Amino acid sequence: MKYIYFVIMLAFFGAASCISPSQIESSWENPEIKKDSTKLFQKILFIALLKNDAARRIAEDKLVAQVKPRGIASYNYLNPAESRSDESILSTRLKQDGFDGIVILRLAADDKQSPYVPGAYPSYYNSWYGYYSSTYPRFSTNGNYSPNSLYHIETNIYSLTSSKLIWTGITTIVQTNDTGRMVDQIIATVKEKMRRQGLIK
Repeated sequence: MKYIYFVIMLAFFGAASCISPSQIESSWENPEIKKDSTKLFQKILFIALLKNDAARRIAEDKLVAQVKPRGIASYNYLNPAESRSDESILSTRLKQDGFDGIVILRLAADDKQSPYVPGAYPSYYNSWYGYYSSTYPRFSTNGNYSPNSLYHIETNIYSLTSSKLIWTGITTIVQTNDTGRMVDQIIATVKEKMRRQGLIK
């Protein structure tokens, strides 16, 4: 099976195929991962970086539901102190608890801010902790989103086994009052893009 490393994504994105996908602005796949296609994600930590606690929980629950029993929501795993812990402490705990994958969903920008320019990824994208620790502070306090605004949602998939970024993509979506449906649209969009790239079937 081609790129069996990504078979787990079939379950991860499976439930959202009935929803019309929004638009993928850009994506990147790690070419090195194709050379090592023998391991699946057995336990995944899902992190949603959104400036609204209710939205974060809805998003993480939606993502976890796709890979039961292999997914854990960060709000059930990380406490506020650990969210700012040293990398070695968090990495050790994650490995001891059997995690081998991390998926981070993040609000990258909205139409009221400067346009997000994809393609030039900072060095902190290379590791899950570098990305997480650099972006988490922006979402540590709650905020509200305006309905009918255009938002850019970034999805990053990391392997804890190889300590590398596997896939990243930016999804453009219009904010609605139905957070669950928005997450479904993002899942469907990412699934379709990865399928076109040959990463899943």
